[in-house]
Amino acid sequence: MDYRVHLNVATTATIVVIGLGVSLVTSTLVASRAYQHRGDTAAQREQTITVKGSTRRRVQSDRAVWYVTIRGENRDLQQALTALDSGVQRVREFLTQRGFQPDEVRLGAIDTNTHYVRDAKGNETRELMGYTLARSFVLSTTDVSRVATSAGDVTQLMQEGLVIVSLTPEYYITRLPDLRADLLGEAAKDARRRADEIARNVGGRVADVRSVQMGVLQVTRPDSTEVSDYGRYETETVDKDVQAVVTVAFRIEST
Repeated sequence: MDYRVHLNVATTATIVVIGLGVSLVTSTLVASRAYQHRGDTAAQREQTITVKGSTRRRVQSDRAVWYVTIRGENRDLQQALTALDSGVQRVREFLTQRGFQPDEVRLGAIDTNTHYVRDAKGNETRELMGYTLARSFVLSTTDVSRVATSAGDVTQLMQEGLVIVSLTPEYYITRLPDLRADLLGEAAKDARRRADEIARNVGGRVADVRSVQMGVLQVTRPDSTEVSDYGRYETETVDKDVQAVVTVAFRIEST
């Protein structure tokens, strides 16, 4: 009887030891798999790719601003004023002949400069040498092609003896704010296409977007490669290239 009791105690102890061993192995496997899963999840979270998307569009300016200054010069102030008035009238005729409307032309105030004779050392004396009077026309219109053509014909006025300064016309895109939203959308789509291509080639896929950074617009001459961190706005050409860039960070998952 005592023998059977001792045998049952020993058997029970063996079963307990085996159970503890199995439990320890099972717990170790579960913990290992959980740790591995957490590691895989963390690795997936850290797999990101940053891509720049861009788009470029050729756009025609829809607003032109042109500055033309006429001058009258003479030793006598009244004669300088007469010469100025004559020049102003001739410029008005010139603009009217080329089809510009009165509401497109603004005439500024008279600017007067008095000149004095200088001595041998270059110092200004009190002896009057003459006057230069100037008035500026500012022409603003949506007829950009008319401005471009007329600016090239100003030499005709110079040949007539007028003292005139014609600045290079400035051409603008007034719808640029609306165009910006459209171009940034296209640039974002380009960034996604690039990210999809890169992820596919490395055996993954794009999961979601982590961050988006929109760049400034670059408004340049056609086919120009000039850019600026603060954006460019070229005004000397009627046709312009408008470029937008978007930088997007994507999370990548393995397939």
